Amino acid sequence: MSPPRERELRKAQYAAAAARRAEPNARPAGKTAIRSKPIRITLDLSPELYRELTMWADAAAIELGVPRVSLADAVRAMIRVTADDPDQVLERLRRDRDK
Repeated sequence: MSPPRERELRKAQYAAAAARRAEPNARPAGKTAIRSKPIRITLDLSPELYRELTMWADAAAIELGVPRVSLADAVRAMIRVTADDPDQVLERLRRDRDK
């Protein structure tokens, strides 16, 4: 299927989904589909911050008794911890913005 045709089909599907939500007793928007494909992000780090992250991941691997902790796994764990207790991160963001 050509890209313009795919785009038209996708627009039609979105329009149909929007119309179904407008019907009485329709499910709320955002509750009808669950994204199954992971979302990729890109992050630029200073050399110093990158070194800190890699040293932390190396130390974590030793602590956990595993050969390696990937940087992606380390960042995912850090995000989860931050989501559970955001206060320290918010304070750090405030301090970093004041610099």
